[in-house]
Amino acid sequence: MSNVFAVAMSERLNSALLNNCSASNEKKLKKLVTMLSNEKLADLLTDANVDAERFTRAMYACEKVVKFASQAVSLNAKDLNENTYAIFRTAINCYRHDVLLTQAMIEASISRDVTVDDTVKHLVYVRNLIQTTETIAAQSQTSKDALLTLNIIKQRHDVKHAFSVDLTALAEALCVSFKIDFAKVEIEDENEEQAA
Repeated sequence: MSNVFAVAMSERLNSALLNNCSASNEKKLKKLVTMLSNEKLADLLTDANVDAERFTRAMYACEKVVKFASQAVSLNAKDLNENTYAIFRTAINCYRHDVLLTQAMIEASISRDVTVDDTVKHLVYVRNLIQTTETIAAQSQTSKDALLTLNIIKQRHDVKHAFSVDLTALAEALCVSFKIDFAKVEIEDENEEQAA
C-alpha cells in the first residue's frame, strides 16, 4: 500500500509549483513530504484514522499537524510547537483522570493568566508565559485543530466546549517520545494525592 499521506503532500507540492509558489513555501512543502514519507509515522497516522485530505489545508495549519505528529518518531525541539505540546500534555492528564478536556483548559494551557476551576487546575499543564487575548484565541484554535486532525481529541456533542481524549497508538508514541506517563490514575491513588 502506498503512503497516502506522502502522496497527498507531494500532490500539494506539485500543485504549488505549478502555481509559482514562493521558494520559502516550496522548501516547507518539501520538508513536509519528507516527514510524511516516514513509514512508521504513516502507520501511526493510518492507525489513528487521520484523513490524508486534511493535509491540503492552509500551510501553517498543515505544518503544525505534521510537525507535531512527527515528534512521535523523531523528537525535534526545533519543530515542536510549544502551545500544541502544552495542550497535548493537558489532554493526556485529562485522559489519565477520566475528565473531559474543555476549551477553558485548552486556553489555560497556553497562558498562565487564564484560570480554570480549582477542581481541574491540577490537570492543566501551563506554559509559563502570558499571551494576549488574540494570541490565545488563534493559538488555541490552531493547536486544538491539530489535535482534532490527529484524532487525539474528539469534539463532544453532548457537552458544550468539551472534548474526549483518545489514546491512539500515535498519542501513545507521542507520550513515549515526550516521556509523559499515560497510565490511567486509579481513584484510590487520586484521593491519596489530593489528601497529601
